[in-house]
Amino acid sequence: MKRKIIVVSGASSGFGQLTARKLHESGHTVIGTSRNPKTEEAFALLPLDVTSDESVSNFVSEVQEQHGRIDVLINNAGRSHNSLLEETTFKDARVIFEVNFWGMVRMNRAVLPLMREQGNGLVITVSSLAGLVGTPGQGFYGAAKHAIEGYSETLRSELANSPVEVALIEPGFFQTNIKEAMVRNGEPISDYDDVRDIVSQKLDEGFEDGGDPAEVVAAIEKAITDDGKTFRQLVGKDAKTIARLKRWLPESWFLDGTKKQFGL
Repeated sequence: MKRKIIVVSGASSGFGQLTARKLHESGHTVIGTSRNPKTEEAFALLPLDVTSDESVSNFVSEVQEQHGRIDVLINNAGRSHNSLLEETTFKDARVIFEVNFWGMVRMNRAVLPLMREQGNGLVITVSSLAGLVGTPGQGFYGAAKHAIEGYSETLRSELANSPVEVALIEPGFFQTNIKEAMVRNGEPISDYDDVRDIVSQKLDEGFEDGGDPAEVVAAIEKAITDDGKTFRQLVGKDAKTIARLKRWLPESWFLDGTKKQFGL
């Protein structure tokens, strides 16, 4: 694989950290980002807050000054939650959208002009099965990921006559530290007292029983190798199975299956 200049947002933990390490080991120049880069890594780890226009602009300018180009942007920075929709505060819901959706938009708007000017580029965004299927307890996370799906599909079409490719990675449940970093609970409503704990437990179990995150890293590597020719990659047995069921089952059957899966 030709050596590339690769930016990975949210590279201090989870998928981002594993991906940055693997790509660095493969010989690429990797620039990872973190809001608070405290750990030492073999790859460069620079401060970046994807919710700040100024931070994003300064970061991209620094990378351009040091390396002259960005071949691949991996939008991985994200925030999730384990809380029911009506109980999630507006403050927490806005943070989830600001990081997951608008953070990706900021990064793309800063990097795309550089990619067009240099004559090539690939934008990979880590979406989720939650971007295709409504998941109880993760409604705002899923809404942000659904927005990412629609945005990215449109972006790919609008860039059809440019040298820039767009790709999505859609993982199901995997064993990462996302469970520990989740926004939880919120403002309890008594009508949900018999539902809240069940949904929370089922979500936690999903991550505990999730797959090996190396599968997601491999999917990202594949997207880089084939220059984004494959737009969507579902990753994980659960993601592939559930997406297939949603495509083929009557809607009422699928929704009943979701409720049963979450003990509702």
